[in-house]
Amino acid sequence: MAPQTKSSPPSWQKKKLLLPFSFSDAEGTRGNRTIHVWLLYALVLILSTYILLDIYVNHMHSIGFLGVGIGVPAAFRAQGFTSQVFKHNEWEAMERNRSDLCGTREGFLEQDQDQVENPWRQMKWIGEAAACPVRGHLIEKLDDSNNFRRGFALRFADDVEDKTHILPWLLPSKAMDLHHRERRVLLDLGANAFSTSLTWFLRMYPCDFTEIHAFEVDSKLLQKPNPPGFDEERNVAQMNPSSFNVRVTPQPPQWMVDRIQLHYSFVSDGDDKASNAVNITRFMKEELRLKATDTVVVKMDIEGSEWPILRRWLSDPEMPLIVDELFVEIHYNHPSMWDYHWFRFGNITRQNAKELLADLRWHGFYAHFWP
Repeated sequence: MAPQTKSSPPSWQKKKLLLPFSFSDAEGTRGNRTIHVWLLYALVLILSTYILLDIYVNHMHSIGFLGVGIGVPAAFRAQGFTSQVFKHNEWEAMERNRSDLCGTREGFLEQDQDQVENPWRQMKWIGEAAACPVRGHLIEKLDDSNNFRRGFALRFADDVEDKTHILPWLLPSKAMDLHHRERRVLLDLGANAFSTSLTWFLRMYPCDFTEIHAFEVDSKLLQKPNPPGFDEERNVAQMNPSSFNVRVTPQPPQWMVDRIQLHYSFVSDGDDKASNAVNITRFMKEELRLKATDTVVVKMDIEGSEWPILRRWLSDPEMPLIVDELFVEIHYNHPSMWDYHWFRFGNITRQNAKELLADLRWHGFYAHFWP
């Protein structure tokens, strides 16, 4: 039988750590190994601590910390951890106060404060942010004192239907990726002429709609462009000192017009063949079969018929899930709107309109007043 031979130990075991003190042969080898491993652990810990301190002291401004974003000035960085924690705590306190406020209807029905130096009353075209976000996203404050039309009321615009103040608050600009959903639907309820709201949404709303349903009872008023199909290539202009790139303002091309379906019916809260009325809630759910996974934008300007429809939507938990963004002109009786024949809306006050909008937001509708 062949004699057994011991296998040679790994090279790392052959090396002995040179120390200023000694052990016995048996204990020394085992002790050296133990000290060797713990020294490695200590070295890793020291290096890791150094790296973390370096990141915090010299690089935290560029990666953000506790809600502090990119590009914080050096003067702010020099204040160190205390300032950043202060910012974070301030934000948390604000969120707690907002949560308490926005858990109630009154939070969405905020009242104007009597403030001497008020830039939104005295200067700004774009409105102030509301105290309560909707679905976690900021939205404009309800500006009833300006008839929800601050551009016109403050004489920034000559058009009573100016919509400039809405633009910064559109939902796709709030990190909502509505454009990349497979189905993207616009419902224009009370479309009027093609050149009004339909054209505005085609030009200004940051979403490429895959289908558009436009309701207008007057078939003579709403027609697709004729001749159809805007020729983009023929509209290219030679470069000139005025920097114009086109000959005339671009119009909807044919492929965009083909996505539009015209419905010459009254938009209503119930179906009525005799009056050619369509229950719009049923139409959206049963005929279009819209779902929460679709992008759905609704514009509503239906001369008073919005009240029963919106009250139904407030009691229907499915509708704020289906409708991503709602633009609605709520009609009311106020002397400032009598030039536009709004006296016909009887006992409905401007405060009633504001309360309805506040209720919509409170129930989860990302809703704007449509001018």
